[in-house]
Amino acid sequence: MKALITLLWPTFLIFAAFMRSFPQGVPAPYTARLETILTGLNRPILLRSSPDATKRLFIVQQGGLIRVLPPGSATPVTFIDLSSKIVIPTNTGDERGLLGMTFHPQFATNGKFYVDFTRAADGATVVAEYKLNSSNPNQGDISTERILFTVPQPFANHNAGMVEFGPDGYLYIGMGDGGSANDPGNRAQNPAQLLGKLLRIDVNIPQGSPVPYLIPPTNPFIGPGTGRCDAGSTTNGQTCQELWTIGMRNPWRYSFDRLSGALWVADVGQGTQEEVDVITAGGGNYGWRVYEGTLCTGNDPGLCNPNNYIFPIFDYTHVNGRCSITGGYVYRGSQNSLPLGAYAYSDYCSGEIFMWMNSTQNVLLHTGRSIVSFGQDNNGEVYVCYNNGQIDRITRAKASSDFDGDLRSHAAVFRPSNGIWYINHSSNATNRYHNFGLNGDIPTPEDYDGDNITDIGVWRPSTGVWYNFHSSDNTVGIVQNGANGDIPAAADYDGDAKADYAAFHPSTGVWSIIYSHDPGNLNDIGFGLNGDIPTPADYDGDGSSDISVFRPSTGDWWAIPSGSPAGSGFVFAHWGQSGDIPVQGDFDGDSKADIAVYRPSTGVWYIRQSSTGNAAIVRWGISEDLPVVGDYDGDGKDDIAVFRPSTGVWYIFRSSDGAFQIGQWGLTGDLPAERYDIP
Repeated sequence: MKALITLLWPTFLIFAAFMRSFPQGVPAPYTARLETILTGLNRPILLRSSPDATKRLFIVQQGGLIRVLPPGSATPVTFIDLSSKIVIPTNTGDERGLLGMTFHPQFATNGKFYVDFTRAADGATVVAEYKLNSSNPNQGDISTERILFTVPQPFANHNAGMVEFGPDGYLYIGMGDGGSANDPGNRAQNPAQLLGKLLRIDVNIPQGSPVPYLIPPTNPFIGPGTGRCDAGSTTNGQTCQELWTIGMRNPWRYSFDRLSGALWVADVGQGTQEEVDVITAGGGNYGWRVYEGTLCTGNDPGLCNPNNYIFPIFDYTHVNGRCSITGGYVYRGSQNSLPLGAYAYSDYCSGEIFMWMNSTQNVLLHTGRSIVSFGQDNNGEVYVCYNNGQIDRITRAKASSDFDGDLRSHAAVFRPSNGIWYINHSSNATNRYHNFGLNGDIPTPEDYDGDNITDIGVWRPSTGVWYNFHSSDNTVGIVQNGANGDIPAAADYDGDAKADYAAFHPSTGVWSIIYSHDPGNLNDIGFGLNGDIPTPADYDGDGSSDISVFRPSTGDWWAIPSGSPAGSGFVFAHWGQSGDIPVQGDFDGDSKADIAVYRPSTGVWYIRQSSTGNAAIVRWGISEDLPVVGDYDGDGKDDIAVFRPSTGVWYIFRSSDGAFQIGQWGLTGDLPAERYDIP
């Protein structure tokens, strides 16, 4: 440990008259963080989630393997191996291989999924259907292959490869222009070829159908002068009926907005511009090879008439090392990981993750890695796939007991004798006091209004009433839940970034929860025994707190993983002994809560890290100290910390640099506000 002592806060002023009162803080600007989900993969180029209730994640690897990751597992298993059918990529710049995968909208009942790959025999693009193994839902059956169509490829690059079902139930397929540079065969503007287009087909053929797919009757190019292009083209002068759009260069990744249904297509540029097109109807011509983004290429100067083309919603130039766009998703998740409606995307070469919102491109993160694709789970959370075999999830930086929105935990105490909160704002070193509560109240600070600032709150045992002061609009929320003798256990159980009101009844082992998304109903869940201590936290990293208890009599931790039915809890650790204080928090920064205890008899912390399973043992505190876990240095990891009631001194061991800090903030009898961090 570094021998560094820093006085964090000025000597605590006993009399409120000497303190300044400040209004509640303004939320810090949106700050993204990345949670590492998996490492050690072999060229993951896509992450998908199946449209069923299993919450499984599927990882598509360019070399031909699709792997499945069940909820709560850290080790994916092989779902299907298509390596014998594909061109195996020879280097990180090789654009061939297994390139896309999606699930039938009725996958839960028919088990069908679809892939796009480069065929080993001749380098042609193949779109094929497969089904689940009838005896194992975590395995695909390669023997059920049904090829929908094959498209010859004149060159090895620009294979695109995305396949995705739209809200209309039809399958959309991205086709690059055939490769080389500047589309030498002028295929993207030729309606008689499938290359350089987006396609739309109906895979729901009737039994005994002579064709492998149908042409949707609302496709834009049907009728006289058109024909099916099962083999990739039709007679020159005619138009392929499969076409949805014309004039694409290499639409590597695209996605549908879950709210509006609009199709966001990131079309990789040539040497100057990268573009994103928003497509709400079929039949449009998006310009390539006449235009690259909004610039006339000079390939066909006589055709540079802007009235004949649809231009991107935005494009960007090759500056700051940028060279190739990787399309992502419009965020519609519930955990506030990104601003709602923001489009997340990246550049392969610069390693930047961007956010497009309010007609502005913002750089969220510099990863320093090559980003090949994004993914989205059933809850709308967004993932990032890298060439180095790693997958991360985008999340929003947050900290417990952050009363001013600076993404750091603050020293804060509630003084029962006068019902006043004393808060030290770390963002500007100002002090704040707020009269909110009565003697006998239990402090319950949480983010009840979802603005990423902790709200002052108390629970009154004598009446079972919760009072919280909303930082977003300075209103007071009043909710009845619980009775004298209960233990308050507010946390975000439904994953909507707002704390839910929860009371644990030790006499019956029942949790009473009022979810913020359904405030009119009280939910009773039996889980625990008399003497258990509620320890809600996000142990599985899904963004929702898990119902959990620590049983001091045995040192066992019990939990119900988020979304599991009542009564399906399980012992997942024996960690601690009688007399220990549970101090769950994210000490290793993997966005999963670690199980941990503080042993007052010895002043030792015992932490089992969720990222590695390893134990950390730290001596920090004495028998009278109260643990006050929080992220005081803003590095995304919880710090070991204690409050000493006899002196009002806080002792914090910083995770960011191994230094420790001492600051006086409080008096004997004060109750510290920190409880546990929300990963």
